[in-house]
Amino acid sequence: MTKTRTCPACNSKKYKLFIPDSGTWKCENCGYQGSIVIEDGNLEKQIKTSKKMEKLQKKMLRGRY
Repeated sequence: MTKTRTCPACNSKKYKLFIPDSGTWKCENCGYQGSIVIEDGNLEKQIKTSKKMEKLQKKMLRGRY
């Protein structure tokens, strides 16, 4: 298993160190700024699955109303 860094907001791998002294990262995809960057492939997969489930639930609710 390889560790990768991803944005916690959008799961993008496009980010850069925004303020080096404080360790703040900025996502080039969604604009998220923060000090947390996920470095675990398994956690990344769980987040993607969770977001897919949320989208599916929203679609199901819209179809019923």
